[in-house]
Amino acid sequence: MRDYDGKTAAERAAERRTRLIDAGCELFGQRGYAATSIRSVLRKAGLRDRYFGESFADLDSLLAAVYAQLIDEEIAACRAAIANTTGASAGARAMIDALTRSLDKNPARGRIKLREILSGGPVALRQRQDGLHQLAQLVADLLPTRSALSRNEVLLLGLAIVAAADELLLAWIDGEQGLTRGAVVDLVMLVFDAIAHRMSSGLPASLSTST
Repeated sequence: MRDYDGKTAAERAAERRTRLIDAGCELFGQRGYAATSIRSVLRKAGLRDRYFGESFADLDSLLAAVYAQLIDEEIAACRAAIANTTGASAGARAMIDALTRSLDKNPARGRIKLREILSGGPVALRQRQDGLHQLAQLVADLLPTRSALSRNEVLLLGLAIVAAADELLLAWIDGEQGLTRGAVVDLVMLVFDAIAHRMSSGLPASLSTST
């Protein structure tokens, strides 16, 4: 049943949630998590105090939702970029190129994804782990399939590549070492190609049994 403005209560609640996430994304990206309050988020979203608890238990939960939205957008962009390539190395390059271009256009996204998420509580940190594993799975799917490694071991290698990429991305957005966007792409590809080549050689047979 729809009310006077043509929207159901659920639709209006969903719109308010979106406004809170958008406000959180802007404030976390500009001020940082520690300098952001629930009250400031509500002011930015143009909502009354009572509407925050309608969608989120606390600021940690909002940070988790903001991060989840960023990761969803990154995953979609990466999948689209990979789909336009042929070959694992080309796919990996397209993926990191898409990620760096996204952060280059909006450095605040990088601040949230790479730094502010670490300031959150247990909900945000669990969401970060989930996001890292989603990205790692995309990378793992690009690694050689004829390896003797287990699926979990390949996923761990994907996670290692994502972790290395995150450190390089953070150094880049912080302006360290004179890193350029292109240099970050090339460095991440050195890691990916080296691991892919090692896997293609058939050694080690298993990470758990290697010494």
